[in-house]
Amino acid sequence: MQTILVSDLTGQELGQDGQTVRFGFLGVDYDIDLSQEEADEFANTIQKYTDAGRRVGGRRQSGSAKTAPRDPSQTKAIKTWLDGQGIDYPKRGRLAQDLIDQWEAAHKQ
Repeated sequence: MQTILVSDLTGQELGQDGQTVRFGFLGVDYDIDLSQEEADEFANTIQKYTDAGRRVGGRRQSGSAKTAPRDPSQTKAIKTWLDGQGIDYPKRGRLAQDLIDQWEAAHKQ
């Protein structure tokens, strides 16, 4: 069985750069499959509302953990490196921070 992630906005296959974004609005939770570019656009659009709103649940981030969205080419480079190292990771959604840390440690100059 093979799962193919398709953008809910464009209908295009997303490959490894796709992700499912979950959000809530007016008491309803939604999931939407987006490309990295679409997810970045969504995050940038909703940011002013989340900054002004009050958090009522979900995961908390420390101030240092809040970073700008990762460049899609860097995400692809990390996944390529993980594949080359034989490291298993979820093919959809965000990469775990420990995997990003491994890549960064291996690529320190």
